[in-house]
Amino acid sequence: MITIILAAVVGANILTRHISSIPTPFFLIGMGIILSFLPIYHGFNLDPSVFTLAIIAPLLFNEAQNSSRLWIGRSISTILSLAVGLVVVTVLIVGAGLHFLYPAIPISLAFALMAIVTPTDAAAVNSIFETNPIAEDQAGTLQNESLFNDAAGIVLFDVALTAYISGSFKIDTAIGLFLWEFFGGLIFGGLLGVIIVSIRLFLVRHNDDTPVILVTIQILTPFLVYLLAEKIALSGILAVVAAGLAQGAERDRLRLTSSRMQIVTSNVWEILSGLLSGIVFVLLGLSLINVVQAVHKSINPDFSLFKMTITGISLYFAQLLVRLLWSHYLVRNSHHNERSWKDSLVMALSGAHGTITLSLAFSLPVFIGGTAFEMRGSLIYMAAIIILLSLIMPTLFVPLLLPSTDPRKHRFQWVRRMIQAAITDLLREEEHKPEAQIVIDSLEQQLILDAIPKRRIQRRLMNETLEVETKAIDELHNQGKITDEEHDYYIEFIQINNFSADGQLWRNIWLRLRFSFHIGRTSRDFGRAQDTFLTTPVELEEAYWRDQFQKHGEDILPVEQVGFNAVMNFLRTNDSTHGVESNFVKRFYRTRHRRMNSKDADPEIVYQMFMRAFHSEYELIQNSLIEGKIDSPLAERLQQRISFDEINYIQNIEVFRY
Repeated sequence: MITIILAAVVGANILTRHISSIPTPFFLIGMGIILSFLPIYHGFNLDPSVFTLAIIAPLLFNEAQNSSRLWIGRSISTILSLAVGLVVVTVLIVGAGLHFLYPAIPISLAFALMAIVTPTDAAAVNSIFETNPIAEDQAGTLQNESLFNDAAGIVLFDVALTAYISGSFKIDTAIGLFLWEFFGGLIFGGLLGVIIVSIRLFLVRHNDDTPVILVTIQILTPFLVYLLAEKIALSGILAVVAAGLAQGAERDRLRLTSSRMQIVTSNVWEILSGLLSGIVFVLLGLSLINVVQAVHKSINPDFSLFKMTITGISLYFAQLLVRLLWSHYLVRNSHHNERSWKDSLVMALSGAHGTITLSLAFSLPVFIGGTAFEMRGSLIYMAAIIILLSLIMPTLFVPLLLPSTDPRKHRFQWVRRMIQAAITDLLREEEHKPEAQIVIDSLEQQLILDAIPKRRIQRRLMNETLEVETKAIDELHNQGKITDEEHDYYIEFIQINNFSADGQLWRNIWLRLRFSFHIGRTSRDFGRAQDTFLTTPVELEEAYWRDQFQKHGEDILPVEQVGFNAVMNFLRTNDSTHGVESNFVKRFYRTRHRRMNSKDADPEIVYQMFMRAFHSEYELIQNSLIEGKIDSPLAERLQQRISFDEINYIQNIEVFRY
């Protein structure tokens, strides 16, 4: 079951990359709905305690450790206003209104339902803000609000649900419980986080900073903190948030020490948070069918599917109105001025719901006092309606309120510029041309992969270049410049070369078998045949045919030069129409030509050429930043890419030497 859900998360993220106009949560929910029809998920029930521990705790811990404590300190009043004040006011006003208009729902359950749907999930609308960026202070406010209002919503939910189950409500008891869980959770989580950070720093000082030790400790931290906090009746979620903030302080101390561990940690958490966030929405889709069926089968006319749908929609817009007014009149911008109505509406629409809302909804008990909790399905259904609307509304209206830009397009333009700068620098290399060409080929491959060539056009160009080269060799033969044997051998060589260039798996295996069998038969050496099978066929062809010509007292190099020149002249005429595909084919022929005409490259020189290329890329970014052509965020993204390329090269240095 878990494997299928993870596959659904991967599938939804792939769809998002190709249909960017639809936010990822919708694909994830759709995947969940599709999975709900599989027999293995029939009767699927979500255990809320496991859900909160296994998914919500690590997600909030990661968000907290990546948050700026300086920004939180400067904006603490705004954050508390939204995360506590707005949550309490929304629960009281909208909850009381729900009970007044719908007396069938007790006021304590009305408060519990509103506590469920007040926590926000800023990550749920991040895909919208990629093409419609919001102001930096708005983005920071939304991110940090979602950290703290989760805990406020959970505490209020616990208070309201306890009042409903017990049948009594005391204001002083409720306030005391709220303060104990809220502030007690923060203090306890902060202290435990500091202790764990101290242990990790102690290990770093004693050179025990291997990823397997420190990353594992960090992954275990949110689970340990959550369980211990819940044991003493504190807010486990707030304790996890506080521990995450303490964890973020570790990076400030480490700075450039234990760099490898910090990079590994960042990558591990990026993968974990992406998977866990995706699982949340897949689970929502999985549960929707069961929830709808439960509401539809309800015999109580007060909880019909139609009434619950209308009520859920009404609650969303009532909540949206309260958030809009609060954002406009009680939340100041970075200059401490009143927000415009447009900014306030963006803030209101950006209050999307997701992980915590879903977790709290499924935390509603199945049985109360030994009898089935009749309203459970209806409350979960209304919460699901509010979640869906909170995702749909910003998708439809935020793009209308904000200017539309595509920062990725601008970034990719600069990626191409910095790669071209490195290529241009290496083309000036005179002393070590073969080694420089190896690096140039790798850089050109980056350009090809970024642009994604079309396979059909690429194959067509390869076939056309084969015809062009064949004609050039036929002309040499007709002029009497090469013998019949040279002509036949070379034609066979370029046909096999074209066959292997396609890159299909079955062709690769066939060529490996063909070469290894032939080498083994001619050399009568099984070890050499085995080595041949394990070597890429493209790397074998040039050496094999060069040897064949030499055995007959002939030279393949002048023939190959004529064919190479003919192909390159032909490809220059196709640059304007199919530049990406043409670059791929050019790289293939240049690599073949280099291997034909040069001896083995010097690995030390190849390393120097790669370092020179990376330096050229860094230099372009630095100069462009100084001249004001790019801003700091873009420069950081580009330099990060260069650093990753550098690490990839160093870790896989053998791959790039030939």
